[in-house]
Amino acid sequence: MSRLLFFLLLVANLAFGAHLWLTAPPAEPDFSRRERNRESAKIVAVIPPVIAARRAEETRQQVQAIAGAACVEFAGVAPADVAQARGAFAAMQLGDRFTERKVEEITRHWVYIPPAKDRRAAEQAASVLRRQGMSDLSLRPDHAISLGVFSTEEAARRFLVLVEAKGARGAQVGPFAKEVKESVFLVRDPDTLLVARLALLQREYPNSTLRAVACPPGEGGAEAAKQAAQK
Repeated sequence: MSRLLFFLLLVANLAFGAHLWLTAPPAEPDFSRRERNRESAKIVAVIPPVIAARRAEETRQQVQAIAGAACVEFAGVAPADVAQARGAFAAMQLGDRFTERKVEEITRHWVYIPPAKDRRAAEQAASVLRRQGMSDLSLRPDHAISLGVFSTEEAARRFLVLVEAKGARGAQVGPFAKEVKESVFLVRDPDTLLVARLALLQREYPNSTLRAVACPPGEGGAEAAKQAAQK
């Protein structure tokens, strides 16, 4: 009888222990084991609440001013940041509502003789110029004759006066080299949510601007087409 009682108590204890184990709340996961290089982690920056509130209000006003525009221009993206900006716009999946154009800046000007009809004619013209005292010249692949390249248009025009005084005829001043100064992105028919996303994106490019613009010819967007249909 005592053995039977002992066995029943043992089964009861085991059952009670199993009940406690099954009904106990799960332990908090220990995420510290997943951490790597905890000592090197640091806070990069904390925006003071006043500044954060001011930025939020500026963004709200900007979105309110642009909302409803047929086209929005995102300008002032430096060449070094273009790839990153393109990736951000690609994530928005705008399709043919998105276009990009480059703003170029003339960095060199030249004084030149326009292209001759062929290489022989260009060489003959160059021989004449050399006899007139202009030895520092070069023939271009398109049969134009370069008389000099300058960093400013003013310097090129001063040199033009000198070569004309020596007898050069038909010399001109024009742009010789261009560099991309910035990229300008255009978004057509943006809704308020998209304008808000653009306003937030602008914060990542300090020199960029976001403004409502007139749509280029042929790119009036769905709203312009709708207004035209109503007339």
